[in-house]
Amino acid sequence: MTTNDPAAAAPAAASTDGPAADARAADVSETGSAGTGAIVLVISTFESREQAEPIARALVEERLAACANLLPGCLSIYRWQGAIERADEALMLVKTTRDRYPALERRLHELHPYELPEIVAVAPARVLAAYADWVAGETRPTGSDLDSRPADRS
Repeated sequence: MTTNDPAAAAPAAASTDGPAADARAADVSETGSAGTGAIVLVISTFESREQAEPIARALVEERLAACANLLPGCLSIYRWQGAIERADEALMLVKTTRDRYPALERRLHELHPYELPEIVAVAPARVLAAYADWVAGETRPTGSDLDSRPADRS
């Protein structure tokens, strides 16, 4: 059987490291399963850390993201409107769930200052189960989040 799943191609840790690896492997979950525990890593770039920080804070405060990492010092080289561009940027890594991704994407697009923001979602092959649970818990809408949403008029 041929597969493109990098986790499926890797040898199982339990077969090489003994009982300790068995315990570690039990703590790692596949992210392909349905449900709120399916983690998504969202990548976006900004002109600076100062520009990205209030947006990162808003995403976490609004429970669209459990965490956002800001990595300044990213050099981007890209083609834009026919010209090769070079820019020093800050990279943002946002952790959310598959269920919360559509709302996060909409909000990030609203807040982002770029004409065409980089919003790339990557689903990791494997995630530490306890970490996945934490992300799911931190992005779960609260009662006040549910009350502030517009009513479904369908």
